[in-house]
Amino acid sequence: MSKYQDIVLKLVEKLDNGWLNPGDRFYSEAEISRIYHVSSTTAVKVLNTLEQQNKVTRVQGSGTFVAKEAHKQVAMITDLNLAEGQTESVKVLLVRMGDDQDVLQKLHSDEINNYLEVRRLRYIGKKVSQYSISYLNPNYLNTDELDNLSLFNSVYQKVRDDSKIDPFELPFKQKNWAKTVSDKEILQYFTQEAKQLFIYQERETYLPLVSGELLEYTISYKLPEFWGYEATATAYRQ
Repeated sequence: MSKYQDIVLKLVEKLDNGWLNPGDRFYSEAEISRIYHVSSTTAVKVLNTLEQQNKVTRVQGSGTFVAKEAHKQVAMITDLNLAEGQTESVKVLLVRMGDDQDVLQKLHSDEINNYLEVRRLRYIGKKVSQYSISYLNPNYLNTDELDNLSLFNSVYQKVRDDSKIDPFELPFKQKNWAKTVSDKEILQYFTQEAKQLFIYQERETYLPLVSGELLEYTISYKLPEFWGYEATATAYRQ
C-alpha cells in the first residue's frame, strides 16, 4: 500500500468514528505534510482522494472542510410508497444462469463459478416504474425450473422458500443516485426518448456468517416520480 493510501485510510477511519463534525475545518495540505511527514504532492493527493470519496469539501479561498453529507450515521430509512392507491404488479422478463467474471467478482465468492440472473419489471397501474437486474448466488435457490418465470415474481420469497433464509433480515449496502440512461434494452419499457433520467440503485445483500460474500447484487432503474425515502436519525454525536 502506498503512503498516501495509508494516510487516506487513517483519516477516513477517524472521520467515520466522529473525530470531527460535518462542516468542521479539516487539515490543510501543509498540516498533512507536517503531521504525516510527507511531501506537499502527497498531501494534495490525499485531499484529492478524500474529496473524491465525498469525505471532505474544498472551498477555494477558505480551506478544506468535513463534508456536510451524513457519513456512517445511524438512521432509520423508510421507503415511500408513491403508488397512491394504484395496483402494483411484477413481470419477470427472463431467468437464466450466467458466468460473466465481472458479475462473479461482485458476488465476492470463491465457491461459485456461475450465478442466477433475474430481470423484472415493476408496474404501478399500467405504467412501468422500475427495471431490475438481480444477480444471485445459486447455492441458495432451486434452479431446476428456470423456465417457470412466475416462481421469480418475488426473488426474496423464492430465497425463503428454497433456503429458509430471509433476505430482509440480512445486512445490506445500498447506493442511489440520479442517472441518465440511453440503453435501448431498458428504455424500450419506459419511453420513446433517446435518454431517460432514472434513480439508479445498486444493492448488495450479504450472506449470514460469511464474511463479504453476497447473496445478491441487484441493479435497479426507478422512475423518480415513483421513488422516494424518508430518513430519521438521532443527533450526529451523542
